[in-house]
Amino acid sequence: MKAKSVLAASVFVFLSVVAYSQGEIRINGVVTAFKTIPLRNVIIVSSKTGETAKTDSAGVFSLSCLKNDVLKVSAAGFIPRKQKVKGEGMYKIDLVYRDDVANFNEAIGNGHISESALKDALISGENAHVKDYSKYKSVYEAVAGEIYNVRVQGSMIVNTKMKSFDRTPEVLLVVDDKIVSDISFIDTEYIRSIEFIDDVGTTMYGSMGANGVLKIRLK
Repeated sequence: MKAKSVLAASVFVFLSVVAYSQGEIRINGVVTAFKTIPLRNVIIVSSKTGETAKTDSAGVFSLSCLKNDVLKVSAAGFIPRKQKVKGEGMYKIDLVYRDDVANFNEAIGNGHISESALKDALISGENAHVKDYSKYKSVYEAVAGEIYNVRVQGSMIVNTKMKSFDRTPEVLLVVDDKIVSDISFIDTEYIRSIEFIDDVGTTMYGSMGANGVLKIRLK
């Protein structure tokens, strides 16, 4: 009787292993950051089989898992991600970088990405949101073309809505958080942003900002 029980248990285990192996698949993938940069030494874990893989220098990995499995993908300095597996194939997984000093050091220290590649990616990301003002011949032309509620008269910039009765309608000029009296020195190629403020945001400048504040940031 005992022998029959042992035999039945053995058969059950054998059938379970066969069923498990029949559902197992082999997948390949590549892990990147910033959509195009391959990440090295990224850990990929199958939730169902527990198998672990690590990306190579090209960000590529290969892993055994089950259909409808979930891969756990992690790299120091990046936000962990889960990837559903629908079947065999090539999976492209892009991780999002968390930008701060600690994560910068972690990402480089763990060999996920080179320092130069990470710096270039961060700079490119910033520049992707920077408007191109070089189409304008002068900073005054740029202000006139970008800010609708001011008027440019030669080198004088005035608010189209008169706010101060005891001062001229000229706006306050601020470049990189410093009050200036002249902006003619600015080459449009180096302008990062132009902003005009004429609401509560001018209170920090006191009466000088009564007619509004034109803020310019340089690259």
